[in-house]
Amino acid sequence: MKKKSLCLAVLTLGITGHTLPGHAASCADAPGGSGVCIPAPDSRSGGMDRAPGPHDDTTKGYATGDIWQAGGQVWQAASVTAGSARWEPMGVARPADALAGHVVFAGGAVQMVSGYVGPAVDVETVQGGRRVVTTLAILPGGMLDQDTLRTRLAGRDAGTFATVLRVYDQSGHGHHLLATEGRHVVHIGEVRIAGNETLSWGEENGPGGFVIPAGVKVPANDFFFGSVGTYASSNSGYAAYPVPVLLGSAGRGRTFRVFFGSYSLDGFAHIGDAASPDRRTDLVITNAPAAFDVYATPAGYGLHSGNAAASLSGSVAAGGLAGGYVGFNMDGGPWFSQGRNTGQWSGLVIADHAPDPAQRRLFHAAAAAAGNYMPQLRPALVTIGDSRSEGYGLSDGRNWPYLMQQYGRYQSYDLAVSGANTRQMLGMVPAAEAVGRGVGPKVAVVFGGYNDHLPSSHIPADETVRNIAEIIRRLKKAGFTVALIDETSTGGAPRAALKAAIHDGTLAPDIEIDPFAPDQPLYNVENHTNWLADDTHPSQTGHAILASMVWDRIGRLLLEAP
Repeated sequence: MKKKSLCLAVLTLGITGHTLPGHAASCADAPGGSGVCIPAPDSRSGGMDRAPGPHDDTTKGYATGDIWQAGGQVWQAASVTAGSARWEPMGVARPADALAGHVVFAGGAVQMVSGYVGPAVDVETVQGGRRVVTTLAILPGGMLDQDTLRTRLAGRDAGTFATVLRVYDQSGHGHHLLATEGRHVVHIGEVRIAGNETLSWGEENGPGGFVIPAGVKVPANDFFFGSVGTYASSNSGYAAYPVPVLLGSAGRGRTFRVFFGSYSLDGFAHIGDAASPDRRTDLVITNAPAAFDVYATPAGYGLHSGNAAASLSGSVAAGGLAGGYVGFNMDGGPWFSQGRNTGQWSGLVIADHAPDPAQRRLFHAAAAAAGNYMPQLRPALVTIGDSRSEGYGLSDGRNWPYLMQQYGRYQSYDLAVSGANTRQMLGMVPAAEAVGRGVGPKVAVVFGGYNDHLPSSHIPADETVRNIAEIIRRLKKAGFTVALIDETSTGGAPRAALKAAIHDGTLAPDIEIDPFAPDQPLYNVENHTNWLADDTHPSQTGHAILASMVWDRIGRLLLEAP
């Protein structure tokens, strides 16, 4: 729907087989709250909650250097020869430790630096109409003071959030991140990952984030940015411009930014720098819990999302980047108004030197241990659609594909975009095909068509059917089991045309899901418990219903052992 992202000293503090202090093994480990907690229990991972073995090899899609985490223990693949793969245990510390000596900022809602005890975030709540600012600390043992946070959440005025005003620098440099003036949109207490609190963005939060101080300086051709947590979408955030980070002084010369989807709504990660405002990579980020990083060297850029990697080769000019923004960039124009992040981050790291491959693996290993990430997961879900899957009208990214991760462990890729028509949905298929090249069960869910009839598109119903038929054909060719969600009864939606096309075989999904049939809870779009007042977009309750209904039809496919 249209609505109106030197040599480094390596510290390996901890030993294999040791669960880190502060490691949150499940959502049940943390105090309850009003928000959502993902992922599902480890047992809902198709048997991947175990140590790796010799048959976890190249035939299963693994590569040398891949990371595997189970129960707080981490291994990396030393060899993936078929039938005789060798996985070596890794010692792990905290995520920022792998970049020791070069970290210029590390902070968040978890302990990012080993041994850090002290302030983590300043949080604002409204209680009895008064602003109350509370500093939440990282406690001895490495966990956030969640008891104080729960007290503040319980006492807040109805309809308000706990908003993050400051993220303290755990590196000792004093480079605290401050919420952008007038755009305090980042929440805490709404989304947790394996029991860890997150700093959460979302479409309804609006554009905003944090200012990186000018004192944070990195070489333009030698830096590292890493996020620990999730992204609610690979390809959205109000017209598909989520920008995790901009480094440099916007409007004052050289800048660097990484973002997802771009104007083409293609679902891939993109990079913009002094040489080009938009270069596409081959990386599609997972929306399952994972660490994400991007780094620069004189020879180009590298990116990682879990065990997936991509690079952009080409000379990166020397120079400096000072300051910037986290969450959206501020270089004016549409980027300012549309650059909404979709991050749910437990922590962030910025370093003034690109780590070598071993150090990057340590970063991802530490993140996986601290956040109970399973980068070894091979089953994949791809969602292609519009705002009803991207999350229009929702805060903190809690769309139905995100919520569905409460039921099972798999790699999730939400490529949906607010406002997308079926021609634009076709443009998302290459990203799905890229995901499909991985080994493991693959399911694609397609849900769209309503936007075709709008004045901005003028796409007739017969072309809508052809476009969706082509999307289904290509997804099947890429090895996906394809589920098609029927259209709603919203005025203008091509429900009858799609139903007829399924009946006559023009549309041939493997699974048809109809949450909007007369006997279903989402049938009546004027039920404003389940739908927003526009009768077009599901409410937060409606998204929860969709997550449950879709999972009931496809969940077993994603829990098959690869």
